[in-house]
Amino acid sequence: MPKRFHRAALASALAVAASGCTSFSTLRSAEVYAGPSVTIQASVSMPPGPETGWFWSFDCAEACDHPIAGADLGFTYGVAAGLAGRPVALGLGVNGTHPYVDGYVQLGNGARPYGLGARVGLPITGWLEHQLYGRYDVRVGETTRLLLNPALFVHHGRAPNGESPGSFVAFVQGAGLLFEGDGVSFTPGVAVVAGRAERTSYGRRVGPVPSVFGTASLGVTLHRRRSVGR
Repeated sequence: MPKRFHRAALASALAVAASGCTSFSTLRSAEVYAGPSVTIQASVSMPPGPETGWFWSFDCAEACDHPIAGADLGFTYGVAAGLAGRPVALGLGVNGTHPYVDGYVQLGNGARPYGLGARVGLPITGWLEHQLYGRYDVRVGETTRLLLNPALFVHHGRAPNGESPGSFVAFVQGAGLLFEGDGVSFTPGVAVVAGRAERTSYGRRVGPVPSVFGTASLGVTLHRRRSVGR
């Protein structure tokens, strides 16, 4: 791809990352590459409903049914034989305003690699986000893969004022395409989020309320120069 496109895509992802809330699906390849990499992913959701939207709103009490702009910035280090000889990727990052640590183990190799991982939120703010996820790749071209990333997504905690405890728990099915480059790779994707929200605001219980909505995203990964289509 032209370098101008690389710069424009990276600038767009950084712009959203500066003001984003939460990316519900963070698409990654199931194959672990040795060494460091940095991924920036920008996303936007459909309106999730007022009760779910409340968790990612800063200026509303009830009318919160608006799209959620999200951003994820993560650093990953891959080890070719990290756990019983299996490839492992360890990472840390921030999803919107929620910092996390991440661990992933690649369980299968070949043309359709797969694996399992977990993301654990760090107790820095009043809210935490966690994920238990799977990754599965299908090679569809020399430098292109179909990515399937199902996940259990959990958001819980309480508002900064110490009131309004609540949670949003969802199953997320992410899917996208990985366009591999020798130093920069791109991952456009979509996801379906199906979950339920519940909270207590000043003694009034709200929910549980079901919510189903979609998201669209674009990820940019900077990594070591490597042979593509391997």
